[in-house]
Amino acid sequence: MNRTHFPVSAICCLLMIVLLFMSFGVISAQDDMMMDDKMMMDDKMMMDDMMMPPETCKDLPSHIMVMSESMGVQCQDVGTGGIGVMSIVDAGVLAAVDVWGPFGVDAEVCFNMPGSITFLDATTSPRMQMSPEYYMDHGMTCTHIMHPGTVILAPMMMMGDDMMMDDDMSMDDDMMMDDDMMMDDDMMMDDDMMMDDDMSMDDDMMMDDDMSMDDDMSMDDDMMMEHDPMLIADSMDTMVPLEGCEVTARYNLNHRAEPAGAIIGVVAGGSTRAATARTPNWFKVELDGHEGWITAHYIDGHGDCG
Repeated sequence: MNRTHFPVSAICCLLMIVLLFMSFGVISAQDDMMMDDKMMMDDKMMMDDMMMPPETCKDLPSHIMVMSESMGVQCQDVGTGGIGVMSIVDAGVLAAVDVWGPFGVDAEVCFNMPGSITFLDATTSPRMQMSPEYYMDHGMTCTHIMHPGTVILAPMMMMGDDMMMDDDMSMDDDMMMDDDMMMDDDMMMDDDMMMDDDMSMDDDMMMDDDMSMDDDMSMDDDMMMEHDPMLIADSMDTMVPLEGCEVTARYNLNHRAEPAGAIIGVVAGGSTRAATARTPNWFKVELDGHEGWITAHYIDGHGDCG
């Protein structure tokens, strides 16, 4: 029987040819992967160029500062003409800024001056007017917003030449007029009883000291009720029940057991609560399961609030 023998050289040639074709296939696959990666990078850069607007918040005037971790947030300083709400313009505008972005807004907005903050939410049409919570930070008035819109700094409400504020509003240490600095009614009654029992020189000196303390720190209750409409003790005969009324506190407001009565809590500034009744100077609201009264002079009413 005859057998066919393949030379070793022929077998080696066949193996080299096979290896050569395999190497070409690997190189081709690698080239394709590199090309795909490059195309994906080019596409991402094009999307970034299209979706990322320039950040303009750094170009704001020095008295306005906007800080945000959201991508593409933009800002524009606006005057009274850009607000478009006459009630806000008539009340006075110290500064205003529009804040928006393609991926939403999560920003802290600060003004380098004291005042109160109003926010016009641009996610609604017409824009919803809100009184967000705000705070003082190193002399700046700041608030935090979660939607695009216009942040407005307005002057504090004035009474004559003096700043008028609720007795518990603490905008900063220099402007603070805390109820803890005022003598309560029990102490004043005790002092009156001591005067009736013994009109001595010591009592006269105590009266002088008390009057000096009132001049330096705060007005006493009678003077406050005369000059400050927030502490008028309305009669319950003037109470009117309410339905469909909500009130938003512009600042932190004392929650009192009755109109001008004892303080039982604090309603946070910017919070909204249902009002079940009102008197000329007070609204009845619930806080932590307890009904009480807040001043009608530093709230924004919504609905049928009388």
